[in-house]
Amino acid sequence: MSISCLNMAAEVWDALRNNIDLNDRDDAADNLVNLLIDNNYEADEIKDAFRGEKEVLSALKNYVSEHEEEYEEDDEDIDADDDDWN
Repeated sequence: MSISCLNMAAEVWDALRNNIDLNDRDDAADNLVNLLIDNNYEADEIKDAFRGEKEVLSALKNYVSEHEEEYEEDDEDIDADDDDWN
């Protein structure tokens, strides 16, 4: 998807969010963020497109914080594997 598609997704979210039960919005936002990430959007792009959408920004923040830990673990594994090349 392109940036214009991302902006369209933000417009669709804005139009539909009031029709999503308040108790379900966080889950819907989580699903949306995961879909966008799975389609190769960067967190910064999503953040820019969904400015002011608290549920989406909260879901994005949670996604980034969860995956930062994974990236740190991957970096440690890579450092340990570097010793195998010596």
